[in-house]
Amino acid sequence: MNTQNFAHELLAAALHALMTDARAARERVLAVSASALADTPGGPTDEEALHDFRVALRRMRTLLRVARELWRRKRLARIEGEIRYHAQATGALRDEEVLRETLAALDLPQEAHAEVGGWLVRRARAVRKEHAEVTRLLRDGPPRRAPTLPNGKRIRPLERTFHALAARLDGDTPRLVSAVDLGHEVLDHAAHDVATWALRDVGDAEAMHELRIRYKRLRYTAELFTAPLGARATHLAKHATRMQRHLGELHDIDQAILTLSRARGLGAATKGAVLAALRACRVTCAAKVEPRLVEARSLVDRGQDDEPPTLV
Repeated sequence: MNTQNFAHELLAAALHALMTDARAARERVLAVSASALADTPGGPTDEEALHDFRVALRRMRTLLRVARELWRRKRLARIEGEIRYHAQATGALRDEEVLRETLAALDLPQEAHAEVGGWLVRRARAVRKEHAEVTRLLRDGPPRRAPTLPNGKRIRPLERTFHALAARLDGDTPRLVSAVDLGHEVLDHAAHDVATWALRDVGDAEAMHELRIRYKRLRYTAELFTAPLGARATHLAKHATRMQRHLGELHDIDQAILTLSRARGLGAATKGAVLAALRACRVTCAAKVEPRLVEARSLVDRGQDDEPPTLV
C-alpha cells in the first residue's frame, strides 16, 4: 500500500495546516482586541478574526476525534481538552458579535431601532472585559484559576498545546489504516449521529443546536476524506454545509431571543417589538430547516427501534 493512501498521512497534514491557520487567526484576534481595549479610532476591525480562530479550533477537535482511531487516545486526551478550553473561553465574545449582527438585521420601528442601538452601546462597554480576558488568554495563556482537565493536569498555553500535538503526529507510531477504510467508518458514524438528532422537532432549540454540532462534525469529516472517497464524501459535505448554515441562523435567533428575554435596560414596547421580530424570523428560518430534516433522517438506514436522543 502506498503511504499516501494511509489515513494518518491525511490526518497529520490536515492538523498541521489547521495549527497554521489557528496561529494566524490568533494574531488577528490579538490585534483587534488590543485596538478595542485602547479604543483606538481607525484601529483594526477584522470582524472575521475571532470566527476564523474558533473555526480552526473546531475543525481540529473534529479531526482529533478521528485521530483517536490511529494514535494513542490518552496522549491526545490532554490536547483535545486544552483546545476545547480555548474554544469555550472565547465563546462569549463571539456570541456578542453574533448578537449585534442578528439585531442589526431586524426590521424594527425607528424608535425601537434607536433604543436597541443605545442598549448595544452600553453592552459594548461591558464587552471590553471580554476583550481583555481573551487577550490575556491568547497572549499569556490560561490564568491560574483556570479549571484543570479531568486527569488533573493544568491547561497549557495554546502554543505549547500545538507543539505537543505536532510531537504526537510526527513522533508517535500510528495504527496503519487506509484512508478509504477509515473514511467510510467515521463518515458512517457521523451520518448516523446526524440522522438520529434529526428526529427531533425543529421547535426544540436545544436539539437543533445539538444537530448543528453534529452537522459540523459531518462536514469537517467529509471534507477531510473528499479525495479518497470521492462522490459520497462530496455529497455529504455539501449537504452538511447547507444545513449548518440554516441551523446556524436558527441558533443565532434562538440565542438572541434568550438574551433579549432576560435583558434589562430596554423599554417594554421596544423589548416586545424586538422579540416579536425575532420570533417571526425564527418561523421563517424554521420553515427552511424542517423539510431538510427529512433528508437528514434518510442519511443512513434506520432500524425500527431507533428513537430520538434525550438531552441530558
